[in-house]
Formats: sequence, structure tokens, C-alpha cells
Amino acid sequence: MSRVANELLHPLRRFRPSLDADFEQVAPEEMPEALRGLLVHTGDMTSRLEALHQSRIALEVLHAGAGEGGAYCREVLLKNASTGRAVEYGAIEIFLEAFEPLLRTQILEGKIPLGGLLNTNGVRYRSEPQAYFRVCEGAGMHVLMEAASGAWLYGRCNVLRTETGALLARIVEVLPPVAKGSVCEGI
Repeated sequence: MSRVANELLHPLRRFRPSLDADFEQVAPEEMPEALRGLLVHTGDMTSRLEALHQSRIALEVLHAGAGEGGAYCREVLLKNASTGRAVEYGAIEIFLEAFEPLLRTQILEGKIPLGGLLNTNGVRYRSEPQAYFRVCEGAGMHVLMEAASGAWLYGRCNVLRTETGALLARIVEVLPPVAKGSVCEGI
């Protein structure tokens, strides 16, 4: 399998420049069935996670700052608000100029995941997954999501656009492992 291109992982590399993880691109049908419905779709992740966990999803901003071309970048954990457990690790590059001032302010406050803000504010957008991947070690994601060392983590590189095609965000989304026995082999 080919490795996920540096360009697609750009939001993640902003926060983890010495990334040594072995990202492998996978086809949608190669995803574990339990994760396929969460990753292989053209909707937002926040509402799917809320439905799965039957809980509001809380945002924890790990790092944030200015990116290239006026973008706002942040590294986040999405957590089950009821249990506090991490349900997604993400790195996101948000193009603030594409949003109305009120929404820009809400994004910068860092209290609600972007998907939740878009849905709550009635922003019409489309989600365009660019690649699906799995990663074994590195980048510290296992520790953040309390995953066992050697467990496969699956994710996607996604782009959000307005209905007219304007770029809203580039996102790398990684989910915790589906099963304790899902270990990395063949790397």
C-alpha cells in the first residue's frame, strides 16, 4: 500500500513535524467494519460520533495557532462529554476568511467542534474525503487516545467546502482502535 501523501497530512504535520508514524493508505473497503460507517461518508464527523456515543461531543484544543495564508490551525481531541474519553484525534486547518464574523469568533473560542458549529449555524457545506489510512506507531496519538501500543488507528484526510467550492477546512481525523486485538503487523 502506498503511504498517505505529505500534502494530505499537512494539518497533522503542522503540530507533529517530526512525525515518524507509518501511515498506510487503505481503500474504504479495507476499513474495519465497525469504523467504516464513521469514516467512509461525506458528512461531518461530529454528528456521527454523537449518534454513536449517544452523548454530546466536547472539544479539547491541544494546540492552536496561525497557519499559512491566514489559516487557523488547531490540534484537538474530541471527547465523549459524558465519560471524558477521547473519541477522535484531529488536526485541522481552518480558512477563517470563508466564515461570517460571528462564526469566526466561535471557531476561535475553541469550545465546540467545527462540524457542530457548522450544523448549529445552518452552514451548508460538503465533506470531501481525500484518503483513508491506518497508522501504527508515532505521533503520540496512541497516548492521547489511551490506545495500546501497537494498535492500528484508522482515519481519513478530509476537506470541507462551501456549496460553491470555497475551501473551509482541511482535516486529518483519527479514531481509537475498534478492538483490543487489532495489532499492527507487517510494518
